[in-house]
Amino acid sequence: MRAIRFTSFGEPADVLTVENVPAPEPGPGQVLVRVQARPINPSDLFVIRGLYGALPRLPAVPGFEGAGVIVGIGEGVTDRTVGQLVIPSGVSGLWQEYVVVPAAKAIPVPEPIGDRQAATALINPATAWLMLTETLQVESGEWVLQNAANSMVGRHIIRLARRLGFRTINVVRRREVIDDLRALGADEIICEQDENVVARVHALTGGKGVRYALDSVGGVSGARLAASLSIGGTMLVYGAIAGEPLTIHPGMLLFRSASIRGWWLSHWFQNATQEQVQTLFNTLFGLIADGTLNTPIAAEYDLADVREAVIAAERRTRPGKILLVG
Repeated sequence: MRAIRFTSFGEPADVLTVENVPAPEPGPGQVLVRVQARPINPSDLFVIRGLYGALPRLPAVPGFEGAGVIVGIGEGVTDRTVGQLVIPSGVSGLWQEYVVVPAAKAIPVPEPIGDRQAATALINPATAWLMLTETLQVESGEWVLQNAANSMVGRHIIRLARRLGFRTINVVRRREVIDDLRALGADEIICEQDENVVARVHALTGGKGVRYALDSVGGVSGARLAASLSIGGTMLVYGAIAGEPLTIHPGMLLFRSASIRGWWLSHWFQNATQEQVQTLFNTLFGLIADGTLNTPIAAEYDLADVREAVIAAERRTRPGKILLVG
């Protein structure tokens, strides 16, 4: 089978190769999945560069997310069937043609969803949903402040806000995305290069600041969000796009009793029961089916064209996800 591998950390277009390796066989309690589609996410590229929170032993196959069809069943598996479309959850190495997955972690996908939307259901929709509804428990009518609002997670947050009845203040770096986000349902948009973020947030909230903020950037952008928190406000840091330290004045925490905490989807899956995982996916499948969390696909590349695919995935102007197929 074909597998995308890397033997050293570095720039993805430089270190990734396509190799032919033996296909795995399912053991007891496992299923063999023929992976059909895999999105290229920032977390995948951070791993390849050696900059992620958990790194694999080399050589390694990247890929945290994807969807495919069960083509083999190991001994003792009675609740999965050959031909079933599934999402491998809690596993990595999906940038290859076949993977072996514990049967319980192969999440069956309802037929209307399709393999492309299923392939993008695990990371971005789950991140947006869990941060808003489980961790922050945002109440109807409240403001949520976020940076990287034009990212896929940012767009899902805007759509969920419309669905759940709260409002968003969306910080972006480029003016040209403003109209698109307004059409998506963004309530307020701040372009960092044009406005003072903290001053604008305080003007929108009557000087109180926001109870909830989501930082995917870090650095100066994240510090601006932190400075926009209200008394008792909370900011979740779930990304580090800027690759820069998040510098917070201690007085902001001390005198506002504000909280800043990290949030990582991997930890949620590590601690969740299988029942909780299935409940999460049932919710996500419903939101995908009704269009709330639909993920646009910008382009598809065969595994053989992975170098071109990773370059395309890092273009800021792409209109959706880049998928590896085949």
